[in-house]
Amino acid sequence: MDTDMGSNSPSVPSERPGTDPRGLWFCLSVLGLVILAGLSLRFGLRPTGWDQILAALTDYDRMNPDQIVIRAIRLPRLAGAILAGASLGVAGALMQGMTRNPLADPGLFGVNAGAALGVVVCIMFLGQTDPASFIWVALGGALVASLLVFLLGGGGQANPARLVLAGAAVSALFLALSRTALIVSHQALEVYRFWVLGGFNGVDFATINTLLPFFAVGFVIAIFAAITLNALMLGEDTARSLGVRVGSAQLVIGLAIVILCGATVAMAGPIAFVGLIVPHLARWRAGPDMRWMMLYSASFGAILMISADLAGRLPLFGGNMQAGVMSAMIGGPALIWLVRRNGVSKL
Repeated sequence: MDTDMGSNSPSVPSERPGTDPRGLWFCLSVLGLVILAGLSLRFGLRPTGWDQILAALTDYDRMNPDQIVIRAIRLPRLAGAILAGASLGVAGALMQGMTRNPLADPGLFGVNAGAALGVVVCIMFLGQTDPASFIWVALGGALVASLLVFLLGGGGQANPARLVLAGAAVSALFLALSRTALIVSHQALEVYRFWVLGGFNGVDFATINTLLPFFAVGFVIAIFAAITLNALMLGEDTARSLGVRVGSAQLVIGLAIVILCGATVAMAGPIAFVGLIVPHLARWRAGPDMRWMMLYSASFGAILMISADLAGRLPLFGGNMQAGVMSAMIGGPALIWLVRRNGVSKL
């Protein structure tokens, strides 16, 4: 008896050009980012008008106090928040994809602690206090921490659980070393106490111009890493069967994470939580495709960081709360909502 086996099987909807909603949602996220950027330039301890913002961007008057606030303080602060949020969001997505661990985060895996220790050493022994001078020591500390976590986690045989334990151990060790060093140096303590909270109060265009090449290199490497990460997320054996050189791919991904996190820590301090929560928010709209995940993680990370910086200027928080503190206050409830909505198994 001849029957058509396909007649009773469920039809699979085909992806036709123009039917993928991810592009539309990404455009909406960029629009939200632009709106938040405008609000960030307008509101603060000294509210300014839209006309002054436009004039500061197109016809800068160095004698106008409103335009000075916009151009010299709020604009570099906004640029720093966008770079930091996008970098931490992308780094978190890369880390969660590479380790296949939904709890992977630059803070949890010791990267931020390593970069912070490098900055403490720079302050103590070199007497540097300019964030632009922190970049190399921050990158070095982040790299050392990443290598330690990788080796303690089992090297090539590492699994997500061992990496989490290794990351927690390395973070605790590096934080203990930082605090021990700070007890010895009162001057380093004064600088570190303000910097460690994470924020953009002291960010200027000179710092951004110095660090911008590092951010650019990190994002470019992340784009190439996303191409192979889709295969790696299927498992190392499957990735090898698809022609991916697993060791080289992991090295490239790790390099992107170290550069992005090191540059962010050098500029704004060890901002926590963004790399953990943003990939989950991005996955909600992007799905499992890491190429879309990179775009959404960068956009959502920037949105979260601008929102945290803007919220810290509200009178409710004294008008000068650090963005790193506010990001934790915003990200914590967001993660709880995601867990309650999707369940831990779907994160």
